[in-house]
Amino acid sequence: MAQRRERLGLFHQFGDYFVAALLLLSLARAEVPAWPLVVGVVGLANAAMTRGPLAAFRRVSLGLHAVADIGVVVACLVGAVAVRSNTTDAFVLGSAALIQAVVVWLARSVDRASQ
Repeated sequence: MAQRRERLGLFHQFGDYFVAALLLLSLARAEVPAWPLVVGVVGLANAAMTRGPLAAFRRVSLGLHAVADIGVVVACLVGAVAVRSNTTDAFVLGSAALIQAVVVWLARSVDRASQ
């Protein structure tokens, strides 16, 4: 059971890092770099400071991490709507929101199924 939680945390945290890296790498070609920059930095800090297997600092509780995960999804969706005139930026932000939402949904559904 503990090993399953460890793998679940590893998957979730890796997904958080992946979304943050996707957003930060998209800065190179973004017309409006504020959205990917802010959301990417928040996502990176969220992944690095959470108590988990890939954490760098382990300062944020899992409850606050869950709220920040939802915040990243919502911010990506709002950003995608805000920059909809540039379809590539909107697609990157929408894709990041989808990936983050799937990671959160899978982590929560597997965690509830194991209880």
